Amino acid sequence: MACFVKIEEVIDADYPLYAHWKDDADKETLKEHLNRCQKYFELLETEKGLSNVIERFALQLIPNATSEILGFIYKMFCQVIIFHDFGKINPAFQKQKMKNLQAPVKVLDGLSGADHSLFSSILYLDYFLEQIEKSGYSKKDRSMLIVLAWMNAYIISRHHSDLEKMEDFISKFQDKEGEIGYLLNVLEKFGLQGFHGLRSLSGDSISKSFHKYSNVKQRLSRDQDIVCFFYMRYLYSALVACDYYATTEYMENVQIKEFGTIQCADTFREPYENSELYQSIRKYEKNNSNGGKTTTGEQSEINNMRSEMFLEAEKTLHKYPEESIYFLEAPTGSGKSNTAMNLGFQLLDKGKKIFYIYPFNTLVEQNRINLQEIFRDKKVQDQIVVVNSLNPITGKGNVSEDSKDYYQNALLDRQFLNYPFILSTHVSFFETLFGNKKEAIFSFLQLTDSIVILDEIQSYKNTIWAEIMIFLRACSKLLGMKIIIMSATLPGLDILDGGEGTVRRLIEDRKKYFNHPLFQNRVTVSYDLLNEKMTMDRLMQQVIDKSMPDKKILVTFIKKDSAYEFYDYLCNCDELSVPVCLITGDDSMYEREKILKPIREKKISGMILVSTQVIEAGVDIDMDLGFKDISKLDSEEQFLGRINRSCKREDAVVYFFDLDRADRIYGQDYRMDESFTLIAPDMRAILKEKEFGKYYKGVLEVLKCQRNDSTSTEGLDHFFDETVKYLDSPGIAKRMKLIDENNWNMSIVICRTLECEDGTMLDGWSLWEQYEMLLRNRTMDFSEKQVKLSDVRSKLNNFIYQVKWNPNLNYSGVLGELYCIQDGETYFENGKLNRKKLESEGVLFVD
Repeated sequence: MACFVKIEEVIDADYPLYAHWKDDADKETLKEHLNRCQKYFELLETEKGLSNVIERFALQLIPNATSEILGFIYKMFCQVIIFHDFGKINPAFQKQKMKNLQAPVKVLDGLSGADHSLFSSILYLDYFLEQIEKSGYSKKDRSMLIVLAWMNAYIISRHHSDLEKMEDFISKFQDKEGEIGYLLNVLEKFGLQGFHGLRSLSGDSISKSFHKYSNVKQRLSRDQDIVCFFYMRYLYSALVACDYYATTEYMENVQIKEFGTIQCADTFREPYENSELYQSIRKYEKNNSNGGKTTTGEQSEINNMRSEMFLEAEKTLHKYPEESIYFLEAPTGSGKSNTAMNLGFQLLDKGKKIFYIYPFNTLVEQNRINLQEIFRDKKVQDQIVVVNSLNPITGKGNVSEDSKDYYQNALLDRQFLNYPFILSTHVSFFETLFGNKKEAIFSFLQLTDSIVILDEIQSYKNTIWAEIMIFLRACSKLLGMKIIIMSATLPGLDILDGGEGTVRRLIEDRKKYFNHPLFQNRVTVSYDLLNEKMTMDRLMQQVIDKSMPDKKILVTFIKKDSAYEFYDYLCNCDELSVPVCLITGDDSMYEREKILKPIREKKISGMILVSTQVIEAGVDIDMDLGFKDISKLDSEEQFLGRINRSCKREDAVVYFFDLDRADRIYGQDYRMDESFTLIAPDMRAILKEKEFGKYYKGVLEVLKCQRNDSTSTEGLDHFFDETVKYLDSPGIAKRMKLIDENNWNMSIVICRTLECEDGTMLDGWSLWEQYEMLLRNRTMDFSEKQVKLSDVRSKLNNFIYQVKWNPNLNYSGVLGELYCIQDGETYFENGKLNRKKLESEGVLFVD
């Protein structure tokens, strides 16, 4: 358990020291605030097992550390919570911020005004560098402790800010004549009322302290550098959580009592195991073990195969319970999601929280609905929370009973992810792992002992596949995470960092499933259209010829312009007798769901759905025929998964064609070399036999040669030796960002009136006015305002479109990054956005 330094050991002022102040209330003393911080730290310590986690970090940095040294490291970690606000003794802070009339008049030269964070970090360093020198530990161990002390001090200095380059902090100590050196000289010569004085730092020793850290840090291995990176994030998350909770308790009189930990695994496991699907699998298992007969027929046979895969993955998981990362490779339509769900619940006895991470928000919503079907109890449903920009912040309890408490708790829960079961996206999850903005790091602590299911990993930017595996392997072991990575076309990413075989594959004989006729031959693939360069006229005739009242046809393009053009062709074709729909990245959430829901619910027998590749990964639709412009091989397999998904048709065919240049769409993606596409005969053989390992072996070899082993700034060595080693947080965040930012895009709200599924109406302009009113409200409590803004913003998402930047367009209103067109109905025809009409007025849609 944590043992905290008494404030009086460092500060013993004969005048009051204040930490916070709210109107019409007694000021909170520094001691009161730190006691509250200590209280929340102790709650988190018990909830997260902090001492065990820090021990894992410590043993990576000092492999043979004694229990005494491990205890000292944990003490240094804990004391950050107490020291982080000691700098508020700064007279300028007391005078200017706290209006403390009893504080000394003196200004502390060397500090920037009322700053307290940097001063707190100096006091921490001063205290612990002396402790380390007096410890009696070996020189080597003391050296590593010095590195930890500096990292701890840096986190204190940034606890109100984003993480930047640690070298910028360190360099402040390099020059004894610089800012810090000047401050230390002032403290040495003149002292500070209420401060006991410096212990180890001084103007003369400052350069020596700097060089000690730099020399030791330079000698650390790559693995140790990664440990340092994650250690800093963990400490930052713990410190900021305690500080926020403590401050909220004083400012709002709201106490945080729960951190979203799963207290009882059976809360989720029992409803799941009582579901019809789960029971049918167990019945199959029992029949097989007793030598009984399983049901026959094509539909029953595919369910039998799904059951066998489910049971094999479960068996492998129990056989290797100590692994950190598991791979689940399974064919499309084989029940991966259900299998992964079971694996997650099997691990719940060792885990404290579940993260289910998807590539797209559409999949998040789709699986939320599926989970609600399994978990009918409202109390359990409330513990399954979607965390993204499309869903509002929700709270626990009744807002009408205590609105202040409701809103405060709701906001803190969202900021720190205090939820037991979280559904989110790859982008959000990677921000938690690697982002340098403070809001991104808030929730890093919640990864402790978590179960993380990563769906469709092949959708990650392949230029950072090696970095992903290196970081995930380290983070999972340090934080006690269990990670299940699943895909139908899973690349063997573990070979990229030289760790081949260290990631446990849950399906040992993949051919049993991939090459089973019901999966392998579910769809016939035709390459006839690849014998010619495709034209719109030729493609349209092919689609029209195959169109029938009882067939649903999916036509997918890699360019949005081509999808629009083809859709227009079909809409103006007199030969068609079936409806035509279009789905692209331009569509709002409302439009997309309006098209997909009737297909999912089998309310449409014949149609043509034109789309871009947004339709591929995991969208739960079952079409009869497919036409697709070729791109990445794993995209082709994902597309096949949308055709004859139920295995009920014997005449399901996919026709691949070549219309647009995919390399211009995918940029640096190494999979777009022609030798890795369906132009190459060996890639066609791989797609037929589902031997994606052969495909990825070639892709990964090119990736390894052209990027990872490169001596340029793109190479792994440069990234880890120059960016990670020096704890350049913005540099790491930039490298690990899944989607490159395009600052030339903008979001527009095109207002109209929409009818919701329950019959209620959504008025876009009314929502816009509500949003504006909330933003301009200067009297509403901050937490209530943020929760209400998220609610309105989630509804506005039904009207939001992404377009290219053009600030000169004639908009009805602008709020922050959102632009609004009031009379949006004029831009729709038959319920579909008329892109050309908007473009004629200067709006250019994102490609």
